Amino acid sequence: MHVMQEEQIETVHIYVVPEDQVPPEPTYLNTACFLLCCFFLLGIIAFSLFSQTPPQTISFNTTIVGFRLPSVTKTMHVTIQATGKGHIDATFAQGEITFYNGQPYTQIIPVNTILKGSDGVAIITDAQAVIPPAAQTIPPTYGQTSVLAHSVTPGTTGNILAGDINMPCCVTSVIAQNPYNFAGGRNSRDFTFLSEKDVAGAVLSLTPPLQQETQALFKSSIVLNPTCSINVRSNRTVGQEGKSALLTVTAVCTAISYSEIAAKNQIVRVGKQFGILTNIRYYIVQIGEKKGVITLRLYVSAVVHPVVHIHLENTGK
Repeated sequence: MHVMQEEQIETVHIYVVPEDQVPPEPTYLNTACFLLCCFFLLGIIAFSLFSQTPPQTISFNTTIVGFRLPSVTKTMHVTIQATGKGHIDATFAQGEITFYNGQPYTQIIPVNTILKGSDGVAIITDAQAVIPPAAQTIPPTYGQTSVLAHSVTPGTTGNILAGDINMPCCVTSVIAQNPYNFAGGRNSRDFTFLSEKDVAGAVLSLTPPLQQETQALFKSSIVLNPTCSINVRSNRTVGQEGKSALLTVTAVCTAISYSEIAAKNQIVRVGKQFGILTNIRYYIVQIGEKKGVITLRLYVSAVVHPVVHIHLENTGK
């Protein structure tokens, strides 16, 4: 059995519009023209940007004013060992021999006459002794003369006491005596003394750390051209005998400085003529000082980016 289905009826709506109000048919010509203008404008801008001179490194110099920092001082004390080696030869004792003559005529004792004292130390005369005759007085007065003499053997044993020699000598009626002590006899010996090398070596090793510690005392964080003078004092002079010495080493340092803000501002001011600066580097050299005013030259290198100026004119009506 077939069942018939009822067909649906489609409704169509018709609107009547006056002819002068009908919209124009859509067109893509205006849209295409607008897009072409945009692309053309972007092309001009890109060409202007990329056709400019690319960033490049430039160098220039300028000057600023610096100032001198207050000097700083630091002292170190160090004990050093003396290494100088010295030797002292033995010396001969020296003194005087007096000869007395009891004869009524002059008598002569030759040079290099050897005399021995009570302690057995030998003495030798340095000159001929001419002894005048005794005076005919009551009692008779001996004629006398004195000559220099020295010990035969070097060393302290020759330092005899006065009167150690009191003996008949050489000819009839002549007596030899030493009225004073013999002195100056010294034994040989080796000794240690402070040498120039000792002092120089100590100062050479102390100077670098001393200068570094002294320069660290500057109050400024910017220190240019630091120079230090070194003064050395010792409780023992060079060549003086001794096993050690105390050195006092003093460093006095001076330096100059400048305002970092002023330097950067000056670089930017001068660099404006080239463009925008990046990667700025510079070093400073002192070129003069007059009446306390220090002139510094800044040698600058930087990457410059030229400034691009784009002018767009509105030509629309």
